[in-house]
Amino acid sequence: MAGLCILLTQLQEPSVPSELVDAIPSIIELTAHSEDRSIQANACAVLSGLCACTDELQAKCIALGAVEKVLALVQSVVETEERTVQLNALGTLTELLRDNDDKAEELVAAGGLAPILRLCDPSLPERLQEAAADVVCSISCSDATRAALSEQGAVGKLAALLATPNNDVRVRALMGLGMLLSKNTANQLLLAQDTAAVKQLMAIMRQQEDPDCRIVARDLFAGLAANAECKEHVAAAMRA
Repeated sequence: MAGLCILLTQLQEPSVPSELVDAIPSIIELTAHSEDRSIQANACAVLSGLCACTDELQAKCIALGAVEKVLALVQSVVETEERTVQLNALGTLTELLRDNDDKAEELVAAGGLAPILRLCDPSLPERLQEAAADVVCSISCSDATRAALSEQGAVGKLAALLATPNNDVRVRALMGLGMLLSKNTANQLLLAQDTAAVKQLMAIMRQQEDPDCRIVARDLFAGLAANAECKEHVAAAMRA
């Protein structure tokens, strides 16, 4: 598995060897090889690399049940200290769900949000926060998933990540919030009532290190300020 991971970094699209394509079912099955977590982690890394090569390989992995297998892996390790497995499995889910609203909706319907949101935790390593926020963003791309994300606390989870002093984490949290707050006054109010999150938005708007973060934060803040129900809470946060 580790050798295949290295191989995939050297390949040029669409030169994936047929032998590797034929091995995809076996690689997917190895994500369930719980006797050795390193095999699971590397199997996820190979699947992620394959999905990134071509849309056809992504579709093949999906058709062979990769989303369900990798989600089951996330669920099995979410409460453990297996950080590499968590990180690689989340990265694989992001690649599998890329531009695939149907699979995102199926994942939500199968109860797959809970372990992913559990890993949107500012106390966890920053790379893990980034990977979890990436999956939430992939899921949020589908309009049909946003109600479930909101009901299960995604706004609060992403808002908490704004406090992480890492712009890669912040920009993903901001992008996810942008999708969840778009045309959703209830979610806008929920964020506005979070004084710490509003203050983080203002701090991100003032920083000069990452213009992408600054622009998205500015747009989010403008949306809150334009919502009559939010103005009082925004003003209170600015005074705090």
